Amino acid sequence: MDGLATFLTPTLGAGGVVLLVVLMVLRGALVPRSTVDLVVADKDRQIDVWRSLAEGRQEMISLQQTQLDLLMGTAQTTERVLDAVSEAARMAREGGGGRALAQTPEDRP
Repeated sequence: MDGLATFLTPTLGAGGVVLLVVLMVLRGALVPRSTVDLVVADKDRQIDVWRSLAEGRQEMISLQQTQLDLLMGTAQTTERVLDAVSEAARMAREGGGGRALAQTPEDRP
């Protein structure tokens, strides 16, 4: 920074350097350290909030996956029962009687 000051002072003069600093502050090129610290602290808080939300979302996804697995087992059982009942009804219509209910899907031709 010392080299920059020695370069700018003869070129712009003292008033020019002050004007340059004021313009840099107004345009946002120079900001106080306290402002930078506040912005960084705010961003850190936002990161913590998003991280906790992501962890909560992951727990929710895991719970939903467990519930879906249980529901799929129930759905498969229900499908097998409905297939067996419809097969038994079809066989009863064709004259097979009650034997279709005693058969498992593996016993059927």
